Amino acid sequence: MGGLTAAVRAQQQGARVMLLEKAWEPGGTMKHSEGGVQGTEYEAMRRNAPDGDPEVQRMVSDAIPLATDFYHSIGAPIGGREGARGGSIAPVAFTYFMVTTLERGGGRIMVNTPMLRLLTNRQQEVIGVLAEGPNGLLRILAKAVVLATGGWMGNAQMVTAHITRHFSTLRQRNAGWGTKPPFLGDGFFAATQLGAAPSTGGFDGFYGHMLPARPGIVKDPVANYSLYHGQWCVVVNLDGRRFADETRGRLAGGPAQGAGEQLINQEVARQPEATAAYIWDEPINRERACEACALGGLDKFPAYKSAGAHVATANTLSELAHQMEAWGVGMPAENILRELTEYNLAAENKKAWALPIPKRVEANAVPIKQPPFYAVLGTAGITATFGGLRVNPQAQVVARTGRPIRGLYAAGIDIGNYSNYVYLGNLILGASSGYLAGTNAAKQPNPAGGWEPAVLTTGA
Repeated sequence: MGGLTAAVRAQQQGARVMLLEKAWEPGGTMKHSEGGVQGTEYEAMRRNAPDGDPEVQRMVSDAIPLATDFYHSIGAPIGGREGARGGSIAPVAFTYFMVTTLERGGGRIMVNTPMLRLLTNRQQEVIGVLAEGPNGLLRILAKAVVLATGGWMGNAQMVTAHITRHFSTLRQRNAGWGTKPPFLGDGFFAATQLGAAPSTGGFDGFYGHMLPARPGIVKDPVANYSLYHGQWCVVVNLDGRRFADETRGRLAGGPAQGAGEQLINQEVARQPEATAAYIWDEPINRERACEACALGGLDKFPAYKSAGAHVATANTLSELAHQMEAWGVGMPAENILRELTEYNLAAENKKAWALPIPKRVEANAVPIKQPPFYAVLGTAGITATFGGLRVNPQAQVVARTGRPIRGLYAAGIDIGNYSNYVYLGNLILGASSGYLAGTNAAKQPNPAGGWEPAVLTTGA
């Protein structure tokens, strides 16, 4: 979303554009997304993600109507009216439209061509990139570079350092099953090599949803298997114990109500093997885990069962707990039953907030008491990281000194700390920042220091 938007917008503003795509096809995680391009007002962003960067959130909020009008002006297939705060897309069709628009306007897309590093002149102005195409190294000169490399959720070193030591069992949600996509933090590393500032926070958070653990067969798109109803469940780790508030994750305060299952999913990532079991009853199954609860249209329990993941269903909680113990993953039935009994007693008396590990959102703290009961074993799924580069309101990458790095812009989740623990939306970040980056990159003057790359950054 960020890269394609920046490219088409810059071209619309008169720039000659070349788009380098690391993968074999354009689209990135957007192409595997559910297509929601909605944004909120700045005040709502601050309430929901108060630890996010207020300057980035203001930048995104102010640009949402501009980006939406831009899509309508070029005839892009986006739902919603002009001037609105976003809309929705069919990701594959939207990707095709943006690629076609860019190429028809004279832009060039090079696939299987990752950027290796940024090129700078002796005045440390960015003047292009060193890339590696199918036929070898390419030195591409440009008066502006927009980084839109999609975060670092496939980088074992960074994920292990910042999020969880269980990288090997995390599931990448917006990619083919069993693959680790090429999101290695290319933009972040390239920019920080030039002295770019990391974002003011967000590195320990990510967006994602629970996916089947240890399955046999999962059909693409993987996102269809996402469990969205964890905040209604009782969630236990491999010891059979609750470990976090299912409604607010690690947050004790009020801003995360409505943030959904992605909060408990983040906490699952920090549990042994990034794995946990979701437990619910028939009313939740009927109303929350139903076909209408996800764009993919999969009923979650049978979907997990058909995928070969560990599942259990029973008419008593005791029987359910013993089925879960029989999975052989280390969950003692007595621990599971003790957690369910304690939770149900508190929930029935509207005191779930007073549990040793509270469940604070009362609307979600319903007793698990109406059979049949259900349980599935899941692994935390990661879609996108939150930490990244610091930018100014023009989407220019900012150096550690506080000045913008001349000729360098960022879009999408290469920009850090828009979301912080609580998810505010990746596509709307890509749309807004891509629009701004493309607009301003097109206005970038020729480098004052000339076009000769400094030896330090050529790598040749």
